[in-house]
Amino acid sequence: MELSTEKTKEAKKLGVSVSDLVFADLLSIGYMKNDAYAIAYPEMMGMNIQNFKAEREKKLSSPSFKNLCDERRRINASKLEFSGDASDVELIDNEMTAKEILKIARQMPENSKERGEMFMKYADLTRKNDQKTEEMTEAISFYFPVKCHQCPLLIAYNDFAKQRKSHEELRPVEMESIIRTAKPFIDKARKKAGT
Repeated sequence: MELSTEKTKEAKKLGVSVSDLVFADLLSIGYMKNDAYAIAYPEMMGMNIQNFKAEREKKLSSPSFKNLCDERRRINASKLEFSGDASDVELIDNEMTAKEILKIARQMPENSKERGEMFMKYADLTRKNDQKTEEMTEAISFYFPVKCHQCPLLIAYNDFAKQRKSHEELRPVEMESIIRTAKPFIDKARKKAGT
């Protein structure tokens, strides 16, 4: 794993390996020990599960590593603290998160495993965004009235008849026969209009 020269120097100054420093940092910010170990020591992922766990527990039980974890927890806690209340913190949306992940992934060395993982996270996040967008589209509901007097066509015709005063309003029971009678005229008008 290649890290910045700053982290490499920091590990050297503390007298630990870069992987140990990464492992301790990840644990100090809340990563689960299994995930943190897999990230810090990717070469161990080829081991069987029992050996992987044994190596992880051996590292975690080491007194020097425990001291390193305590020190990193203290340092990282002070970095993560902020003044004020939670309203001072501005949350970023999924789109902004995806952009940040993409930016970081592009800066990583090509053909590195970490770069591939970052692109996979980016793809997962954008796929989730697409699914949420599809779910959020408004559904247009069509319904038929339960009772004839609620028919929008009848209501529209009767409103028209009231405005013209020359037409007589229809009763709900008459609507069916009017539609049947008007169907040939509607079809003829559609043909003329070309629809």
